[in-house]
Amino acid sequence: MAPAPLDRHVTVVERCEVSPSPARAAGQPCALRLTFFDLAFWDFPPVQRLFFYDHHSTDSLLDVPGFLRQELPLFKQSLAAALHRFYPLAGRLAPELPADAPEVVCSDGDSVRLTIAVAAGSDDFQDLAGDHPRDTARLRPLLPTLPKHAVFAVQVTVFPRAGICIGTTLHHAVADGSSYVHFVKTWAAIHRGKKVVDLAPPLFDRGVVRDDGGLREAFVRDHRALAAAGDGRMHDWDLSRRPPGAVVLATFRFTDELLGRLGKRVEPETSARRCSPYALACGAAWAGIVHC
Repeated sequence: MAPAPLDRHVTVVERCEVSPSPARAAGQPCALRLTFFDLAFWDFPPVQRLFFYDHHSTDSLLDVPGFLRQELPLFKQSLAAALHRFYPLAGRLAPELPADAPEVVCSDGDSVRLTIAVAAGSDDFQDLAGDHPRDTARLRPLLPTLPKHAVFAVQVTVFPRAGICIGTTLHHAVADGSSYVHFVKTWAAIHRGKKVVDLAPPLFDRGVVRDDGGLREAFVRDHRALAAAGDGRMHDWDLSRRPPGAVVLATFRFTDELLGRLGKRVEPETSARRCSPYALACGAAWAGIVHC
């Protein structure tokens, strides 16, 4: 028997707004101009990620009242402190490509939507957090909806006596994978009570990105032309549009041993350069797709 859709068993208990704390410092830019690197992802569906933490990695068995009373305030505080360093994640984007320069606008009072939900039971947790293929439709209730104009949203779903799931939804034009990981590491360090002075702060200076070839303006023109033509090919990337059972998600673990073997197959012994773990994993994935 197929597992029941998870959305029947997830109840939202709170929605709130978390603002950077302290607020954006004086002198920091109030708007960040999107570069051609950012504009390449303007029309992409938002990037959604899930992190599962079982009760062995927490301080309690995760009874819901205890989590809401003790853990949730700490969760909000650490998120606010992390947003202080990454305040553009609380900013706003125009819903459509504006006539002038596209940018992330940051204002006093900006915030990130935080949703707190509770799953009815713990039986689904291990199944959803596993590596085996599972229907992506079952994961959607764990992901937050991105409010209009917002660029980032967070949801925490508590599975009583089993664990918690942290889901995030992020506009790809505002932060790439490296920037996102930087934010998550900073947030985790703050939540654990560690000082973040040793963590490099994010760089907001758009002047370091040279664009001698006018790629930014070219990307803007292309996006406008596609929008005017009603091009909807990017909709195929949005898994939320797919019916239940249409797409499955599985996890493939690349251990150090496996990455080492892959590296030996593609890197000459005399090479001074080594492929990154990410490049090796992507290469293996593409090779598998080609052979299918």
